[in-house]
Amino acid sequence: MTTFYRTRGLAAALCLLAGLACQPKAEQDQTANPEPAAPAGVAAEINGQEITVEELDEFVKDELFSRATSDQESAKLYEVRSQAIDRMLNSRALEDAAGAEGLTPDEYLTQRMEARGEISDEEIATFYEEHTDQMSESSLEDMKDRIAQFLMTQRATELVSELRAQAGAVVHLEPTRIEVDATGPSMGPDDAAVTIIEFSDFQCPYCQRVVPTLHQIMEKYPEQVRVVFRHLPLHRIHARAQAAAEASACADDQGKFWDYHDLVFQNNRQLADEDLERYATEAGLEMDDYRQCVADRKFQEEVEADANTAQSLGLSGTPAFFVNGIPLTGALPLDQFVSVIDGELARLAPAAAPAS
Repeated sequence: MTTFYRTRGLAAALCLLAGLACQPKAEQDQTANPEPAAPAGVAAEINGQEITVEELDEFVKDELFSRATSDQESAKLYEVRSQAIDRMLNSRALEDAAGAEGLTPDEYLTQRMEARGEISDEEIATFYEEHTDQMSESSLEDMKDRIAQFLMTQRATELVSELRAQAGAVVHLEPTRIEVDATGPSMGPDDAAVTIIEFSDFQCPYCQRVVPTLHQIMEKYPEQVRVVFRHLPLHRIHARAQAAAEASACADDQGKFWDYHDLVFQNNRQLADEDLERYATEAGLEMDDYRQCVADRKFQEEVEADANTAQSLGLSGTPAFFVNGIPLTGALPLDQFVSVIDGELARLAPAAAPAS
């Protein structure tokens, strides 16, 4: 197997996987991002004055930043800045470590990754077995190269994290916090130090993808984290999301929400009425009460109230999270949640932070 960094380089090694989310098509970015041309020469003239390409690029940068953050809650500005400072710290830590050894960042990273060895077949097989439910029924052989690349990227991320720690990197940027009512079915203690409020859509594949991550969070922080579920069915792209949401509320009415929640997400391409009823049976619901609840649409207004709250918060895609009010978007990996959770635990009570 060819070492990943020889063929992909530093840019791929440090690539941050963007959180994926379900959004109506009109709101999804479907444009490509070609490599920008190097600044050169005069771009335009007016009244005998030249506008250089360099001046134009600065104007474009300001314009793009404004578009990314204007007419948004302050949370959007924090998100843009937070992602940028994370990339800057990664880059600076790697550049400083490489410079100390007279190497370019690419050379330094390649040497360090080669020293750690290639990804073994055993590591690939273990990862595949642990994430079989996320492999879309693809075989180990089909996924082998992609898993190896992912594990190499994880190694690079760990290396850069070590360099940041050694360099004493500290982030002082304060997160934006948005007040959101923690109403809805929950798992974890009511007095948990950290509350994660999720707005989710049962038909959204990215919401399905993050379910195992939420269970991992609860395993890691059984007494410190509470997860609260709220509904955001995206009617325009998911025709069965509303029905599934109302059915899950009927399950919650019998104290079986999370059992039902997991069954629906495990089978969220099959959400016809008879499918939802089958999941209710498997979850152990009292079926006469369930059928009456669904027929009466007992929780229609409750689901719609959640969706209205989401709209007032400016949410347009799922899954969306608020971790003690700090907004996060998309099917983020576990380590991104852990970073925010540990930061909150340290802020609230240093003694409560995990020993790790």
